[in-house]
Amino acid sequence: MRLEPSLGHPVTDDALIQAIYRGPLEATPWQGFLRALAARIGCANAGIVLRLSSQGIAPMAIWGHPIALSEADARRIQAIHAEIGHLDPLRNRLSEPGMIATLDEVLSREALQHNRFYREVLAPYGFERMLGMYVSEPGGWQGNIGVVGGADAPDFGEDARALLVRLRHHIEQSLEIFARIMREETERKALITTLDRLTIATYILADDGAILRMNSAGRGLLAAGEIVTARDNRLALVGRAADGAFEDILSALRGRATARPARPFVEAMKVETGANRHVGLMVRSVERPNPFAGEAVPTTIVYVSTGRVAQPLDRLVMQLFDMTPSEAHLATLLATGSTLAEAAGKLGLTENTVRTYCKTIMSKVGVSRQADLVTLILQSVAVLG
Repeated sequence: MRLEPSLGHPVTDDALIQAIYRGPLEATPWQGFLRALAARIGCANAGIVLRLSSQGIAPMAIWGHPIALSEADARRIQAIHAEIGHLDPLRNRLSEPGMIATLDEVLSREALQHNRFYREVLAPYGFERMLGMYVSEPGGWQGNIGVVGGADAPDFGEDARALLVRLRHHIEQSLEIFARIMREETERKALITTLDRLTIATYILADDGAILRMNSAGRGLLAAGEIVTARDNRLALVGRAADGAFEDILSALRGRATARPARPFVEAMKVETGANRHVGLMVRSVERPNPFAGEAVPTTIVYVSTGRVAQPLDRLVMQLFDMTPSEAHLATLLATGSTLAEAAGKLGLTENTVRTYCKTIMSKVGVSRQADLVTLILQSVAVLG
């Protein structure tokens, strides 16, 4: 839908609301909505200034019509904004969600001339008439959404104020969606960083076998084309027999995942190569807490080792089975022959506490007996390490 008004086609509330909810997915969040808002009100520009509740973090300013700034000027203004944002007269007036005011209601024209924030941030860009509203979301994002005009423009009236009030609920819901996307993006980047530190080739697959992520070792192994390959972006093994066995494992995992309740799955296999190298492969299920998350979500992790892994056993166990360091240490002690009582002594814990940890570990890897846990760890480490 075209949001900019054309002759006889003004921007409607419905069009604005649609643009609000598209905002979190835009390359520049909400830019389409802000342009449409400025067009609807008939002002020079519209913007959002967002801040995290944490102090010392520079605010994020988004404009419907980008302000022409050199990179150096943009950094300078951002630094000034972070330094003297507490002097922003409109921000200081808008102290509670839903509050709305114009700049002229906050300070007289004469008083503005003595306000450093006005002189250094607003005036250089011709921002004289302003209407702002405080918005926030539960995760800590807060800020002002507003419209601006030049010195020759009239102050904003009741129609513009009423429009922002009508849109507030949608803006705050959209901001909550944006915050969740930002958190998940941060978690995704942390996961990629962790994967890249693994010396084992690692692939994260969707339910249909499509490759969603891989670490640098995985990319290298795939590029070599000697052990693994990709067919229509689906991970496969080189060699019909090996690939058939791999597909059987993936089918078994999918069957386990569709059971109710879903049970964790771990399976390992050796892969014969032409160079007579020791190549091990392990497939592990990924917990899927939301059954309605869609198809393109991680369900499977595949580890492939070419026998060059050289790291402590407990660290390898921690990486392979997504255990905490404490869980991996206990699992390693049990796998290397310690009893529960001996492990408790080495860890400085009571035997009951160690027994509880052991149950948590067994639940995490999908076994019900301590002997099965030891067998699974030894088998996986033997194949991959």
